[in-house]
Amino acid sequence: MAQKAVSLLLVLKNRLGKTSAIKNASLNKIAGIAGCHPTTIKRYLPVWVEMGLIEWQGKNKDILVVKKLHSKNKKKNVCIEKLDFSTFKNLLHTMRALLFLVLQSHKSFIKRLIRVSTNPKRGEDFKRARKLSESYAVRENGELKYKEYGLSFRTIGKKLGYCAKTAQKIVKTAVERHWCDKTRNYERQLLPNVCRMYVEGYTFTTRNYGYRVQANTYELSPYWYGILLDGKK
Repeated sequence: MAQKAVSLLLVLKNRLGKTSAIKNASLNKIAGIAGCHPTTIKRYLPVWVEMGLIEWQGKNKDILVVKKLHSKNKKKNVCIEKLDFSTFKNLLHTMRALLFLVLQSHKSFIKRLIRVSTNPKRGEDFKRARKLSESYAVRENGELKYKEYGLSFRTIGKKLGYCAKTAQKIVKTAVERHWCDKTRNYERQLLPNVCRMYVEGYTFTTRNYGYRVQANTYELSPYWYGILLDGKK
């Protein structure tokens, strides 16, 4: 509910432009600007108020004012100019894809720590990376503990609060928009005449092959890598 409420409010704020107020606001007027049905606005108005995202002003409380949606702590803000504001549905899909990128950025951060701590360009980078890798339990007594197992759709869904099927759609949106690259991880072994029988150690079999399938791995695009890990484009 919260994600949908914020997505719809972002569409509304984007269409309002520089102004953040709607005078003589009514359900029909707000819906006309946001491009949705008045019933949808009626459903989310109480949510916006509860979340502190809007307020009613004016003598008759008929002026809807959309508050600033960014945090005073700059490190908590993420640039959203790449999101699709054309419709509520498109923005919701791209916002969910952005949440997936934030999840993947945690893995990318650890990978960078490992890369810098093993092949540093400067001594300062090496010391900082080694210290951080110890604190994040990437290393213990100098030995590398981290292993990349990828992210399954089930894991992504569990982390973001969706089912595996929805998680698959979220990842598809991110990949199709070239926000990240996906690598499928599987092994194929020749098993003559196995004919789709169950074989221990294999995910599935076909007529003559057995397959071991592991979770996909992902890499952020340079644009999102810069924003999510370095705080710059």
